[in-house]
Amino acid sequence: MPNCLFALLLGNVLLMGASYAMAQQTDDQAQDEAVVDVEKPPALGVESLPRLPIPDGDKLGVVRRSIIVVDDAQREASEHFNSFMGRVDGFFSNAGSNDDAVSNGSWARIRIDGLRANGEGFKLDTSVKVRAVLPRTERKLKLLISTENDEQQEGGDSAVHPSQDRQSASAALRFIRTAREKSDVNIDIGLRRRDGNYQLFTRLNTRYTLDLNKNWDARAANSYYYYAQSGYENRLSFDFRRLLFERDHLFFRTFTDFSWENGQKGAIIGHTSGFYWAFGERRSLAFEGSASYHTSTSPEISDRFRGHEVRIRWRHNVWRPWFFYEVWPTVAWPVTTRYRQVEGFLLRVEMIIGQRAK
Repeated sequence: MPNCLFALLLGNVLLMGASYAMAQQTDDQAQDEAVVDVEKPPALGVESLPRLPIPDGDKLGVVRRSIIVVDDAQREASEHFNSFMGRVDGFFSNAGSNDDAVSNGSWARIRIDGLRANGEGFKLDTSVKVRAVLPRTERKLKLLISTENDEQQEGGDSAVHPSQDRQSASAALRFIRTAREKSDVNIDIGLRRRDGNYQLFTRLNTRYTLDLNKNWDARAANSYYYYAQSGYENRLSFDFRRLLFERDHLFFRTFTDFSWENGQKGAIIGHTSGFYWAFGERRSLAFEGSASYHTSTSPEISDRFRGHEVRIRWRHNVWRPWFFYEVWPTVAWPVTTRYRQVEGFLLRVEMIIGQRAK
């Protein structure tokens, strides 16, 4: 499915909620300010937004009334989304009701990126990701829909050269074989757009986490894909994190991944290291450096070092608990410009429907 189709579908849900809220403006209800439960980066959570009745004599200003309308639209969209996911859950578990739909941990994320590189104008990129947990199947099944880059490419985003992943849209069922605190194994079966075609694929995912000592932890993960037309692809990653000064809100991280695919000579190595700070529950800051290298010895590849970049990332949960923005100023020296310095900037807006699972 094209990116625009995903955005249109979820946009329609938001518009349904907005239309309902505007129709009820004569008896709008106010809400308590909810406290957002934000995880340490990169994961962030969303709680429900309770409302209290507005006395008939109260007069609301335009700004306050607009905020209530937007909150009602987001709440209505979340209710529709959770109800739909509850019916999906019932289908897979042969259950007849959706009483637990709201608590099943399903969520959808709409992300809009504004990119500017090397003095050019802003370019917009919209993506959608859906994660549907199906608890009636004893949490052995998960529905995945995404137009974002693969989740294993944690260090791959760039404000200068955004990743144009051939896997731009996918839908899959995840069968969770084992899920423990330190390790898990699962299998995905689905349909993905790759190399210009929609292809059936299967993927085996494995992960293992190791606590090295009180301040160090490490994670190794591997994803092996097989596409009906394009053949195999494998991605292996290693993630090390260390708390600094024994504080949970400040840590150092280094992430390295290796990727191979059918028909590719050698492997591509990507590496990202950075320092990460959390300021309270709503704000976080990262300072990162990244580089990549192609290991092929083929004479067809003359520039094995693919470039490097330095960037700052600021993420802020502002205005409402389900609304986030990020700012990424970047300086890079890519092979495409013969290692000439290039400046870039990314402004990201993110909205969450439903409840973001940890």
